[in-house]
Amino acid sequence: MWRKTLIGLAIAGLLLVVRYAAQREAPGGLLKVQRPLMGTAWTIEVVDHGRTEAARKAIANAYVELERIDRMMSEWKPDSPISAVDANAGKHPVEVPAELREMLERSIHYSDITEGTFDVTWRGMGNIWRFDDAFVPPSRGQVEKARKNINYRAIQIEGDRVYLPAGMNIGLGGIAKGYAVDRASQVLRNEGFADSLVDGGGDILVSGTNQGEPWRLGIQDPRAAHGQMIGMVKLTAGALVTSGDYERFRIVNGIRYHHIIDPRTGYPANASISVSVLAPEAEKAVVLAKGIFILGAEKGLALARREKVDALVIDVLGKRHMTEGFARQFEQK
Repeated sequence: MWRKTLIGLAIAGLLLVVRYAAQREAPGGLLKVQRPLMGTAWTIEVVDHGRTEAARKAIANAYVELERIDRMMSEWKPDSPISAVDANAGKHPVEVPAELREMLERSIHYSDITEGTFDVTWRGMGNIWRFDDAFVPPSRGQVEKARKNINYRAIQIEGDRVYLPAGMNIGLGGIAKGYAVDRASQVLRNEGFADSLVDGGGDILVSGTNQGEPWRLGIQDPRAAHGQMIGMVKLTAGALVTSGDYERFRIVNGIRYHHIIDPRTGYPANASISVSVLAPEAEKAVVLAKGIFILGAEKGLALARREKVDALVIDVLGKRHMTEGFARQFEQK
């Protein structure tokens, strides 16, 4: 679920081995633990307020929760409930945990409000878009054939039983990681640590303050080297998620092909180069970042306003468009 290309897996593996189980106590009572999970690098930071051992236990419990969600919702794990749904497409319904059923119901809702730009049945396209060193753009015929397997409206849910038509597959990478970020943050709060940051590969949710100051979150410049920011926001609550065409891409004959595929066309979206979303929950921010990216500035910002979130859209010409709320919080570099 969490990985879309073989090259993504290889890169993640190289990076995550280095960062595995990194743990340190930063100056000023900030405990930081990094781990690989769900095909990406996770970071959890907690202000321990002098309760270092309790904070360490709370972070460990947050990772236990992340692992639980991964076991349930990763289609890369053959024994997961979502894999059972995929394996029995066209055969029979599969009973799933209520938590997973609720996520699928929310996914259908998100598909409706984003005009189908978010669709968990994207995985039915298979691996026709693989951004590795042997990348070749698929033919129009390949795209059209694969696109026929994308249709969120075909998901059938009755009680806790889920059925997919033959040829279809569900991939929850576009929503479940955001949900996992939210759940990990809730675990920390339940254990008495209200000042925290949970970062699931760039999908970030903060709570409280960083030792009395707002959490400072940078936004990547989509046409500059990694780590060069266009600006930042300061948050004491809520999520910041950025989606960009610079994360996984190949350029062929001057055309940039990237991993954010419009489910309605089967091709990489071409209205934006980067979108950042501020929302109360990471799940909603993750979903809407992709939907807004595909819809583009005009429709995307209208969606953001309807859903009461804030967004920054950088269009293909490099022009920035923001909701009023994002403009108030954004500090340009």
